[in-house]
Amino acid sequence: MAEAEGHILVVGASSGIGRAVAERFAQQGAVTALARRTDRLAELAAAGIATIAADVTDLAAIGGVLQAAVAERGPLTGLVYCAGVQIIKPMRSLSVDEVERLYKTNLVAPTLFAAAFGSARISTRDAVFCAVSSVAAQRPEPAIVPYSASKAGLDALIRGLARELAPRRAVAVAPGWLDTEMTQAHARMYGAEFKEALEKRSPAGAATVESVVEAIAFLMSPQARHVTGEILRVDGGATL
Repeated sequence: MAEAEGHILVVGASSGIGRAVAERFAQQGAVTALARRTDRLAELAAAGIATIAADVTDLAAIGGVLQAAVAERGPLTGLVYCAGVQIIKPMRSLSVDEVERLYKTNLVAPTLFAAAFGSARISTRDAVFCAVSSVAAQRPEPAIVPYSASKAGLDALIRGLARELAPRRAVAVAPGWLDTEMTQAHARMYGAEFKEALEKRSPAGAATVESVVEAIAFLMSPQARHVTGEILRVDGGATL
């Protein structure tokens, strides 16, 4: 089994993939979970996971958040950026505040986390920065155009970081349809037939949160030490 080692910071750990990643890595080493929702963090803390309450859209606080994590448990050997916002609306209906919040969360914040992560005071030389992207970056759909664009930007960020942060590695996973709190909004808006149609796109079957977490665990592990700049699609073949 692929195992990440050391001190992992999971950003956006309150639910979905982020929470599952925090719980998975807590089985094998030091984990710090960062999220905005204090009630969810309390649940993780009860399981023995160190927590930091912070809003990733508070961009000026990002450097301090990383310093606090390092002061508590030592330099990071990995950071998994799972925070994400998906707003399901036609372009003409989006407000300035909604667009700003989406891009701050999905692209600007991970850029600033990565910039600070590259410091020798924050992470080890063999550390790994991993982000959760989406197949929507390659296959935009109506009503999620800004979301798709933000994930395409995230993919470009990862490829650039692989060169700029070396010898640290930068990777991402790009899930297809998953049954999470964020994607359930699609099913509520478009009905069960929409969800079924998405699932049928995948020759190998729709991915699960668990399969995405295991892909992240592999990318963060020593077994993937020569994998960098890659965006690993975990979509059951939906984008073939």
